[in-house]
Amino acid sequence: MKQFNLFLLMLLPFLFACKDECEGIDCLSDEAFAFTIKSAESGEDLLFGSDAQLDLDDVEVYYMQNGARQPVQFRAEANYVVVALAPEVTEYYITALDQTDTIRLAISSIGPSECCPRTQKVEDLTVNNQPPNEDSWVITLQR
Repeated sequence: MKQFNLFLLMLLPFLFACKDECEGIDCLSDEAFAFTIKSAESGEDLLFGSDAQLDLDDVEVYYMQNGARQPVQFRAEANYVVVALAPEVTEYYITALDQTDTIRLAISSIGPSECCPRTQKVEDLTVNNQPPNEDSWVITLQR
């Protein structure tokens, strides 16, 4: 036990000499996009409004690969749905109420660096070949 304590005592200065060069650095990226679905007539949120007509089971998010639909993971937040980006996918489809919207993304890869892993960043985004609404980072789909 005495040898172990001596070993720790000798190792202690080296442990304190090592600094985490990445401390305080946030590895930010846009590895997701968010949306909600609103009524084209009333503007009411059909997913999260007080009289919601849809729930998440009524929404399908996917991309196409070799002619087959590939499901995409998504989750509900406070007032919007967050869709995780899949590597190398630049076109997503969102189907609800018998209507499909197409989300196209221009994505760039960043890193890896000493502090941050390889991340994806959304450089450009279109919804049904149009720029999205500019007032929020949440895409509003109309039904």
